[in-house]
Amino acid sequence: MNSIKKAVSLSKNKNLAVDELYHQLCGKDDDPELCIFFCSPNYNLDLLEKALKQKFGDIPLVGCTTAGEITPLGYQENSITGIAFPKTHFKAIIQCIPNISDIRIQDGIDAGKKLIADLKKSIPHANGHNTFAFMLIDGLSNAEERVTASIGSQLGDISLVGGSTADNWDLKKTSLFHNNQFKRDMAVVILIHTELPFQVNYTHHYLAGDARAVITEADPITRTVSEINGLPATQEYARLCGVPEKDLNISVCSNHPILMKIGGKYYSRGVIEVNHEKQFVRFACAIGKGVVCAIARPSDPIANLNDLFQKITDDIGPMDLVLGCDCAARKMICEEKGLMDEISEIYAKNNVIGFATFGEQYNTVHMNNSFCCIAIGKDMTS
Repeated sequence: MNSIKKAVSLSKNKNLAVDELYHQLCGKDDDPELCIFFCSPNYNLDLLEKALKQKFGDIPLVGCTTAGEITPLGYQENSITGIAFPKTHFKAIIQCIPNISDIRIQDGIDAGKKLIADLKKSIPHANGHNTFAFMLIDGLSNAEERVTASIGSQLGDISLVGGSTADNWDLKKTSLFHNNQFKRDMAVVILIHTELPFQVNYTHHYLAGDARAVITEADPITRTVSEINGLPATQEYARLCGVPEKDLNISVCSNHPILMKIGGKYYSRGVIEVNHEKQFVRFACAIGKGVVCAIARPSDPIANLNDLFQKITDDIGPMDLVLGCDCAARKMICEEKGLMDEISEIYAKNNVIGFATFGEQYNTVHMNNSFCCIAIGKDMTS
């Protein structure tokens, strides 16, 4: 087992789905270092949990629910997909962070310090050239900013990519699997060491438009914005998007998300609720009062993805795996534009396995409307 194994099951029967996942990932004689899976929230998670525990046993297994699964077949729904990292090329350090809705910044800093200490104890020569971080975090916890910033601040030159768990668009209950249980209100951070070439990257297909917005009234805790440019948020956001206020909805906002400039790069803030009655907009990321933003305009998502994968291939050669976190709002827009077949083909062609998320993390930043990924090159010696 030298290459990264990939698996998918389209079965709605949880026992058959887990059985197919296991046999594709673990085979008869394989003993992987780590398995990661992404599953539809439409499975009965109590029964799925029992089946996963029974089948995978002591094999380290981490996973989560999604708003769509990126599989070897491209985008799917009502499926389970996964990957297995072989011990020949990978070493993993896993840490669970519970009760993140109440987490303090210092708690995250302490967790990050422990991760690095455990890594250095196991692999003294580990650094950002041979180690990356992957995080799964409760997408309904409203804690992604604190966890990402505090954990990321302790990783040094080790890059982090993460995704917020999802439950389609129900916004009620997302779940994360760790230690043979589905749980909520937690994050799992994995440091993965490898001598294979890899690259950590992110992209979005949005351009900063001429329209500018100043957030004049907001609550970062609830992620609601009630005033933009001194006017009711729905009224002014609609004007900046060029639509009547009554037509402002999540789809319009997903085509024209707010862009914030951090370190010379634009990061997107996506909308998950437009409340016309109270004239506020609720985001999937925290936005504070006084923030100056640009209103985005979309470019071509197909060209955007092709350019990204071509750049990565030019840098590290053929890719064995792209571990990807793709925003559910991006997926929704591509569905509305009839682009999903082409998107799926691109993902399958480039060995992308991952999921549609309620948010993406890149180093110390939590954002939306983006595609974040860890691309791992092939072992060219075997």
